[in-house]
Amino acid sequence: MGWWRRQHTAIVLVLLFSTSLWPAVLAEPTVDENADLRLDEVQLEAGEVVSFDVVLDEDRFAVIAWQCSECEVSLESPPEGVEANLHGTQMMSAHSDEETTLQLTARSEISETMTLMRLVNVEDVQTSNRPSPNADVDSTPVGRCPVASDCLNVSSGSLATVVDLNNNGFLQQGVALSSNDHHLVFDALEGDSLEWQWLASTHDVTVEMYHQTTSGELLLNGTHRSGEAHAEVGDTPQQPGYWVAPEDGRFVARLSTEAVRAIWAANVVVHPHAPFTALLDTELDQGARVVGHHSTIATFDWPEFERLKLNAPVGHVEISVDQLWNGAWVAGSPMLLRAGEEQIVYPYPDAEGGRLIITNTSAFAVDASFQSFADLEQLEAPSFRPEGTDEDNASWPVINLTSTTEGEFTLSVHDTVDTYRLVVDGWAESIHFVQFVLTGDIAGLELQLWDIDQTTGEVINTDITRPIGEQLKIGLQVGRGTHYLQLRYQNASEATPHLWGEDVEGRTYALQASYSLIDEGEQPWFPPSDEAVFWGSVARWFMGILFLLPVVYLAIYVKRSKTFAASVAAKKQRLAWYVERLDRGESSVKEARTDLAKALRAVAQLDWQDGLEAWGPKRLEHRTEDLALAVWSVDERMATVAGAWPVVVGVHVLNGTWDLAALRFDAPDGEAFEVVGLEPRFLFQGEEVFLDTMGPGHSTYLMAELNGSAQRVDVELNGRMDGVPFAARVPETLERN
Repeated sequence: MGWWRRQHTAIVLVLLFSTSLWPAVLAEPTVDENADLRLDEVQLEAGEVVSFDVVLDEDRFAVIAWQCSECEVSLESPPEGVEANLHGTQMMSAHSDEETTLQLTARSEISETMTLMRLVNVEDVQTSNRPSPNADVDSTPVGRCPVASDCLNVSSGSLATVVDLNNNGFLQQGVALSSNDHHLVFDALEGDSLEWQWLASTHDVTVEMYHQTTSGELLLNGTHRSGEAHAEVGDTPQQPGYWVAPEDGRFVARLSTEAVRAIWAANVVVHPHAPFTALLDTELDQGARVVGHHSTIATFDWPEFERLKLNAPVGHVEISVDQLWNGAWVAGSPMLLRAGEEQIVYPYPDAEGGRLIITNTSAFAVDASFQSFADLEQLEAPSFRPEGTDEDNASWPVINLTSTTEGEFTLSVHDTVDTYRLVVDGWAESIHFVQFVLTGDIAGLELQLWDIDQTTGEVINTDITRPIGEQLKIGLQVGRGTHYLQLRYQNASEATPHLWGEDVEGRTYALQASYSLIDEGEQPWFPPSDEAVFWGSVARWFMGILFLLPVVYLAIYVKRSKTFAASVAAKKQRLAWYVERLDRGESSVKEARTDLAKALRAVAQLDWQDGLEAWGPKRLEHRTEDLALAVWSVDERMATVAGAWPVVVGVHVLNGTWDLAALRFDAPDGEAFEVVGLEPRFLFQGEEVFLDTMGPGHSTYLMAELNGSAQRVDVELNGRMDGVPFAARVPETLERN
């Protein structure tokens, strides 16, 4: 339990609270009294006595430990045959010759929470003689942790395995005697790590670890000791003990004590060896954590201009970093990465990959991440300029001529020269003037600028500038094309007295650029090719036709609409015609609805009186000096919503301009109507349909489907006419058929 920090004790105990041992004065205990180990939380009220039972089997031992400020725990009237002993002030042990129930009480003068550990039914079964290497003995079952990251909580500040104390899968317990050592046997494969976490002991107990094969035995380095009256409920947690199997075989744990009898308990975990940790598919830009036991190798891709940052959040780690160069691994120097310490490793030029090698570390956690040291555009500025125009210059970063460029001399890799590309464009005879000012620490630096002939690659002109006072500036007139700027140390050896790859602070800088262009000569013009002329003509005709297609479609649509409107006007009593065709089966409901939707748009193009006659005489009308309204009831078979009442309404504006116009379908009795369908598709909500703006001479016809229990409807139009609120209402009520 060395992993358990005090600051996490409360969290763990709260999680265990739901199954904890409750005071007997409040309720009957619900915990399993026969459990080998329990950690509980008991609330004590000031001056109140709380009782709890511990059930012991025949010839078994028990250890009760508690942690509190001022509480006392005592054994009430121990039965005959029970031997009880107090260890320190907060631990008690007991032994019973027969199956019995021990009744214990807890009392405190203040209100507080008591943490209680119960280790019960411990057997005194001694394997006093250590088995010989070739002896066939039964191994002790032991808990295993196949994946290290699932068993560790690095944020807790410990690399001990996190074990639920109420989970007995990792629990080992026993009785050690001064006269006989106690031995336990655990199977293990080569590289497996065994972790031993002391939980409790009534006296000093020491564990030593042997490793056996069929041919021999080896005493492994290191002993792990538990003190007298030790319990993880209150004592400072101990760090676990670790041992590694050098080859396939078995661990033999030897427990010894100088006391006459010592009752002990521990969590024992076997960690299978993980020789490799996969990092190839991990984005190290975001960081990754490598955890495990004893040793591992983690291979990763290594970009050219990314330095590797290593950190050990908990515990020291023995580590080295190898690099893959020209198809072979170049071994890195072993180093001790101390807890909280950061190490930086730089890649070799043209390195293809890397691997972390962790060795001889009982439990480890290493954070690895990449950090770019490129100068610009994810490119590291080279230390030289291209030899000629034929050389690929894509690896030279392009410097911006209108803004500030920031860079760094990465002195760890002896980077003392940075070369940038600058590209200017304009007319052939234009004048280009570029200037750069270096800011920051300029001591010992210099700038050089080259004007390059774009045909031959020869240097037309160049200039070198060194600091004058506190300023380092360079300017040059250049031609159109690609040129180069170089920033360097005057004496590189003085800036890099260290070995390559040592983590030393780099030197940052900022280049402020300015650019002036004077256009001279005639603007260059090149006659287009015949092919460009041909395809340009084709494109113009094609785009022209595309622009005309909507106009043609609109003309055809308007002509068809007017033709259909004339046919509707000639047919008269359109609504009655739909009913007749439906009754005779000459038309389906779907066909009638489609025709009605077309008719609503077509009739709107007719004269108002012609439109009234087209729909039929069975209508209500209302006319004022400025507005005309008409309403028809439609056969309910035409409704798209079952049970709805379809109504056709016509609106004709005689004078004025209407805005914010809305039709309202008012139920004079019963519940209000709700518009559930509308053709054409105006906006509607509740019992209103919104028509928006209508000018003089405008006519609109629509069919609204009304849902409601009322058998009559009043139709009114509300809005503003010429900016003045106005309303019109059909004086008669339309009856439902």
